[in-house]
Amino acid sequence: MKKRIIAIVMALSLLLAVMAPVASAGASRKDTVLQFHQDGKFKIMMISDTQDTDKADQRMIHFIEASLDQEKPDLVVFTGDNIAGRWAGSTVEKVRTAIDKIIQPLVQRDIPFAVVFGNHDGESRVTTKEDQMAMFMAYDNCLAIDEGEALDGVGTYNLPILSSDGSRVAFNIYMMDSNDYDANGNYDGVHQNQIDWYEQTSNTLKAENGGDPVPSLLFQHIPVPQIYSLLKQVPFGVMGSVRGSGRNSTKWYVIDESKAEGVVKEGPCPSYDDHGQYDSWLRQGDIAGAFFGHDHTNNMVGKTDEGITLGYNAGCSFHLYGDGLNRSMRMFVVDENDAWNYDTYLVKYGDIMPDDGGCLLVDLIAVRTIDNALLYGYQLIKQLFEGITGSPETEPSTAVSGTEPEGAPDTGPAGTSDMAQAGTGSTEPSDTPATERSELSNGSAENPATGVSSAIPVLALVSTSAAVAFVLTRKKAK
Repeated sequence: MKKRIIAIVMALSLLLAVMAPVASAGASRKDTVLQFHQDGKFKIMMISDTQDTDKADQRMIHFIEASLDQEKPDLVVFTGDNIAGRWAGSTVEKVRTAIDKIIQPLVQRDIPFAVVFGNHDGESRVTTKEDQMAMFMAYDNCLAIDEGEALDGVGTYNLPILSSDGSRVAFNIYMMDSNDYDANGNYDGVHQNQIDWYEQTSNTLKAENGGDPVPSLLFQHIPVPQIYSLLKQVPFGVMGSVRGSGRNSTKWYVIDESKAEGVVKEGPCPSYDDHGQYDSWLRQGDIAGAFFGHDHTNNMVGKTDEGITLGYNAGCSFHLYGDGLNRSMRMFVVDENDAWNYDTYLVKYGDIMPDDGGCLLVDLIAVRTIDNALLYGYQLIKQLFEGITGSPETEPSTAVSGTEPEGAPDTGPAGTSDMAQAGTGSTEPSDTPATERSELSNGSAENPATGVSSAIPVLALVSTSAAVAFVLTRKKAK
């Protein structure tokens, strides 16, 4: 009997010894302290709109894996619409699998991550955002926090980053749940009690930093309305222009090249109402940049008149529409000795996965609505007629000089150039609306009928594209 007891004790001791490192690893990861490296650098990867099902498209997974291997980030932030929301045959386990598909690449590389939700995550019929947060938090490398009922939404929190010597908080990250839809079905935003929490946290960090604001990046899904301050309104018909949304839905815009650079291929869709979040940032003075997902084909970044950087990361899902090979991850490299002036750049699918495909029929939805499709058609026909009759004179604009490695301008929907979105080589719009200009009244000797005849195939293509885009947008993919 005595020997049997000793054997049992020894067996239990051995079992505990085997389990101890596993438990210890989990505990240490949950208690992870983010800290600048000895060289003073800290690298963050932003992944937006993965938005897929349990049968995740392998192109997206390969893109995530390749980006992680190339960039080796210290932290990954997911900025919402992490799963497709609802899909046919969805179950709790399939939601868990959909989450696991995007998290496993990080687990395998032992990279910590944080997550916020988008407007589609809560549309699941089988899980709530609370359920999904619990699934994320089950991973040892998850740093997300569920604040419970203390705040509106699910997952509003901050992640301090210590200096390389561990003596102070040198940088901070805010993760904000921008909620989903308001009572009228419009895009919602961050609520007042979340703003109050942000200000309290900001003040605490400031007090601990000798009264100076701690430079911070803020990530959330839905943009603030001030994103439109980086655009300029133009007449209908200007090449590269996009129709606004919400309160700006009757207007057309291009990037204001004096403030921003990058690509805008769909009208920004911010919260319908201004909840005062941006004004709160101005009061606190600690937001070095706020970055958003939500609008899958936009990757613009710029600085407002008040000095706050606002920016996008394009979506990386292949389950829904995107910008072809320009699907991207946005990187941030912060230097603790100059944390206000971080570097940010894009890792594009076409650059890192050149042989893996990427242009999908579903990307036609990038034109967003039938009126956008018709606009591009109009622009094509206008170009055709101007090619026959002679182009009207325009004044060249000044290109924005930026540090972001964007490469050459892309080819946009229906063959139009992205030069206005890309911020290079564009032309300023004429003061006269394009719709009021006569395309065939400049004395050209060419027969107008030739232009009309040549436009027939283009019109057919545009009509088909418009119909496809209209059908696809009815899926409410965004």
